[in-house]
Amino acid sequence: MRQLVLAARLARRELRGGIRRFGIVIAALALGVGIIAGVGSLSAAIEAGFAADARAILGGDAELRLAYREADATERNAMEAGGRVSHAMEMRAMVKVADPDVAPTLAEVKSVDDAYPLYGALELEPAVSLAAALAPQTDGLYGAVLEPTLADRLGVKVGDAISVGSATFHVAALVTYEPDRGLRGFSLGPRLMLRPEALAETGLLQPGALVYHLYRIAYAEGVDGKAFLDGLRSDLPKAGWRIRELKDANSGAKRFIDRTAQFLNVVGFAALLIGGIGIANAVRAYLESRAQSLAILRCVGATSSLLFMIYGMQVLAMTLVGVLVGLAIGVALPYAAQSVLAGYGLRLLPGLYAAPMLFAAAVGLLTASSFALLPLLRAQRVRPAQLFRALSLELGAMKRIDLVPLALIGVALAGLILLGSNDRMLGFYFILAALGALALFRLLAMAIHGAAARLRARGQAAGWPQAIRFALGAMVRPQSPAAGIVVSLGLGLTVLVAVGLIQRGLTQDIRETLPQQAPSFYFIDIQPGQLAEFGADVGAFPSSADFASVPMLRGRVARVNDVPSEEVEADPNVAWVLRGDRGVTWSAERPANANVVEGEWWPANYQGEPLVSLDVEAARGLGLGVGDTITVNILGREIGARIANLREIDWAHLDINFVMIFSPGLIGSAPQTHIATVRVDPERESELVKVLAAKYPNVSAIRVKDAISTATRILEAVGVAVRTAAGIALIVGALVLAGAMATGQQRRIYEAVLLKMLGGTRRDVALGYVTEFAFLATLSAGLALVIGSIGAWAFLTRVMESSWTFDPPLALGILGVALVLALGLGFAGSWRALGARAAPYLRNE
Repeated sequence: MRQLVLAARLARRELRGGIRRFGIVIAALALGVGIIAGVGSLSAAIEAGFAADARAILGGDAELRLAYREADATERNAMEAGGRVSHAMEMRAMVKVADPDVAPTLAEVKSVDDAYPLYGALELEPAVSLAAALAPQTDGLYGAVLEPTLADRLGVKVGDAISVGSATFHVAALVTYEPDRGLRGFSLGPRLMLRPEALAETGLLQPGALVYHLYRIAYAEGVDGKAFLDGLRSDLPKAGWRIRELKDANSGAKRFIDRTAQFLNVVGFAALLIGGIGIANAVRAYLESRAQSLAILRCVGATSSLLFMIYGMQVLAMTLVGVLVGLAIGVALPYAAQSVLAGYGLRLLPGLYAAPMLFAAAVGLLTASSFALLPLLRAQRVRPAQLFRALSLELGAMKRIDLVPLALIGVALAGLILLGSNDRMLGFYFILAALGALALFRLLAMAIHGAAARLRARGQAAGWPQAIRFALGAMVRPQSPAAGIVVSLGLGLTVLVAVGLIQRGLTQDIRETLPQQAPSFYFIDIQPGQLAEFGADVGAFPSSADFASVPMLRGRVARVNDVPSEEVEADPNVAWVLRGDRGVTWSAERPANANVVEGEWWPANYQGEPLVSLDVEAARGLGLGVGDTITVNILGREIGARIANLREIDWAHLDINFVMIFSPGLIGSAPQTHIATVRVDPERESELVKVLAAKYPNVSAIRVKDAISTATRILEAVGVAVRTAAGIALIVGALVLAGAMATGQQRRIYEAVLLKMLGGTRRDVALGYVTEFAFLATLSAGLALVIGSIGAWAFLTRVMESSWTFDPPLALGILGVALVLALGLGFAGSWRALGARAAPYLRNE
């Protein structure tokens, strides 16, 4: 205990004059911990917002969704036994105005009853009640409320008229907040709200039209929600409804946010990894500057353990400062992001969340410990005999026993990263990639050292210019910062390269590849009796091509090999097949885009038990193969089918395709509509929409470029966040590089003075530095380009199943950044050496 008190006292005295030397430690930890804590806090704030508004987001304590049909009297009575019930209908429809120059616009139409909303509050502008806004106006026309986005697209304001189907409505108010809208970024169109009677007047509720009937239930007092829903499932097993509970509210948005947070965390881990190199350099530089004090303490009786405690306490104190600053950044991030995320329909509950804070702090502390441990172990082995030599003092040597605590801390850090990762495999791959990158850059540093040593000898014999020989000598001298420069700069650029190529690859796929391959429009809700005439009209339109149509129904997977879908353990990547309802079609002939990889297509004249062709990826994820069975509930009737073949689907082309294609038979007798696609010249798209909307008011046109722009908007928002995090990682790398340059400051000055004494000029010294830094930066950037490109390729092709193209301008940009950073920070760290006077060093002052 006396030794501990003594160590604390000496550490406090040392820190009074040495805090500024730990600036890089504090900055690197603050930025890395800040990313991890900020992302965790933001996710927690969003999740807390979901939980607080769960009833409002879901629309009730539970939601039962039916496709195509309303609940019958038995089903309605069963629902009302649980409490108050609100019935809403949702569908897509085209909205028109009288102005012929304004093209019809797709909208998400929703009709609501008097009980809506059961929870939360709908906010309108002007502030009128929903009942008054949707009621018939003075001229007998019903009112409608719509989102401002839809009003802007149509060029209308409150009081103007709009048309939906065969009915006309007055715009009574604008929706500023819809409690059960969910994450608005994923919708294909803005909201339009009507009364059920008004929706009936549109003529859109035709047989087979894709209409969702949503029944929200507010439980009566004393109702056990779980028991009530279990009773509905057991009493009405073939109802075909999708039941959602409070835990399912915004589950899709939550999955997306969790995955985004996971990628941002990976960038945060990378920033801490880069910062770890900076911590090692900064701690080593500080301890080397205190080598004389260490040797003196050893001379007066200080033990190795006392030295370790003195300087370990200093490092720990500065580590805690950096971690606390990072945690402060993490707490502040949700507050800063509130206004931005509000535009996507997310309401945050910012606050102090313990779990992400503790996780970020633990990762930061373990990272600092793992990288600072080796310099501390070497510091306690300083040899006092060095005090009697003219050369600068050096730290002690590393021993094999040092690898044991390093390995233990490394394993603990890796385990913590895996524990805090939502995607364990992604965390595992990050750990492997980090270890691999560290090893490769370390090998590069060793190769540079060896090559520089050989070239130096050859240059001396051949009389190469003095600046080049000086640069080669600087890279092979003892305590050279070359290894630190290579590792710190290389890791930072690797992260930047990988993030940049991934972002560019995804954006290119959406903005360039898809628009060239995709159809211009999807047309939905085409009635069977309209199909022939509709196809003829579209085919006669100028520039139209590749018109295709198929019948469509929607059904929910009820059982997989007689196992209820709720009990199937599916691969997370294909679990979406079992959530909600899926589009299905049927065909006697094999479609042109059906790439059968297993099994055989049924004969064109097949008549027998129902067969189904299944997407091979979905089949593998569900554990299915040819000969297995799958049961789909369509319109309350269950249809079981045997899997006849598996197809490989390329969803990127955006042509008509379905996870399940059935053989013709019983399914074809159900009320149905058709879906169609067509390509037209981009400049004639609005004209086609106007022509078809006037003749076929029940048919909705989904413009593919609008759907792509929605996806792009979300991707760009995520990309900004990821690029910001990667930029922070690069800033950390720059700080680390600056620290690496400053590590050998005194030795660099000493060598520059010797060179001047031997006839070298200031110009020779400067050119030597330019040569050294440019050489190290170019090689580091080249390897970073290779490793980052491989990482981006693996992520794009294996995880995202996207295309991969190398971007030469980006590669040149990375090289430019590397050179600017290395030269700028290198000269900043070595400026004193250029102007150092020889006299003080000759006098050994």
